[in-house]
Amino acid sequence: MRNPHLRGLACGLLTLTLTAGLAGNALALTGAQSIQADFSDIKVMLDGAYLVLTDANGETVEPFAVNGTTYLPVRAVAGALGLNVEWQADTSTVALTSGGQVTTQTTSIPAKGRTIGMTLQADYSDIKVTLDGTLLSLTDANGTVVEPFAVDGTTYLPVRAVSNALGLEVGWDSETSTVVLSSIPFTITGEEAQALVQGNLDELYLGKYDPSYLAMVDVTAEEAEASHLQNILAESEFFSLYWGIVMPENNESFDTMDTTVKNEIIDLITEIYSHAKYTVGTPVEQADGSYLVDVTVSPIDVVTRAAEVYDSGTYAPLNALNAKYTSEVLYSMTQAEYEAYSVEYANVILGLVREQMSSLGYLADQTVTMTISKDANGAFGGNNEDWNAIDTIIIGYPS
Repeated sequence: MRNPHLRGLACGLLTLTLTAGLAGNALALTGAQSIQADFSDIKVMLDGAYLVLTDANGETVEPFAVNGTTYLPVRAVAGALGLNVEWQADTSTVALTSGGQVTTQTTSIPAKGRTIGMTLQADYSDIKVTLDGTLLSLTDANGTVVEPFAVDGTTYLPVRAVSNALGLEVGWDSETSTVVLSSIPFTITGEEAQALVQGNLDELYLGKYDPSYLAMVDVTAEEAEASHLQNILAESEFFSLYWGIVMPENNESFDTMDTTVKNEIIDLITEIYSHAKYTVGTPVEQADGSYLVDVTVSPIDVVTRAAEVYDSGTYAPLNALNAKYTSEVLYSMTQAEYEAYSVEYANVILGLVREQMSSLGYLADQTVTMTISKDANGAFGGNNEDWNAIDTIIIGYPS
């Protein structure tokens, strides 16, 4: 019925800070150096699609290798990884931020590039790379430190080193001279998976917002409260449709129903939800790094028992209402009279369900297995069908 309120963790700022002459890096190259660049028709693939790499002017750029390490211009790296790029001249900083569009991708093999060796003048200005203020150690496939450099004013970075820093798996296909990048789901722990499920259920049904859960999904208490209310409204609408309090075929809707009745339904659903009963099991790790989490739900029985009384024909207020409003009376009503009847009927149903609250109980337990993971953007996620399965049984409705 509804999706859980999950939001990805805010992705951080990747900042490449270019500073000259920083102390403590005695092994760093400085000044202009001649390098032998190997243009050997190197291609780059991300998640099965080739990347079309361009510079700031939209001109195609080609990767080249230096001593076996593949380099790309910063802007091309940003585009390849779906990052925005900004040059901050006052601090000599190239700032890359998440949320951009990945550069053009194609399933076709790109046009053949140059195959040539060239001597380039590379400016090594002791360039440092920091991620969220932490200095990164850029290394090649063998773990050897490699350094960014500038050629003709353009900063070049090692593809493998930056991709590793951003959480991408990096491989090399020697047969096609292709750098192969693959997305890797961020690591999620069993404790996180369990806390995520528990926190989300508590948010949706009980209106409880554990601070550690809110921090984990980067949601404020106000946003969680809004999600809880939205869930109650959706359940209230379903309740109204189930009991025929609103009938779409008569051009009725939950949004336009009598305000007093609507508020009473919302209050009733809020009270029912406060008795929600569920147990979150121990997560079981899967081969892909995700977790399976069993949620055992004890469906609240008040609607089921109210429906049994309704069907038995023994509920006096309902019988009195039906005696008052025969078919002949209903068909001869004005619009105003019909609206008044609808309010009376709603109040009878609300009274019927409320009477069951004093002996509230639970139906037989049902278990839903959730799949919980964390993607390459740091966003926690689960299968919507799993969440919806819980949503449909938290209150027991007769089939």
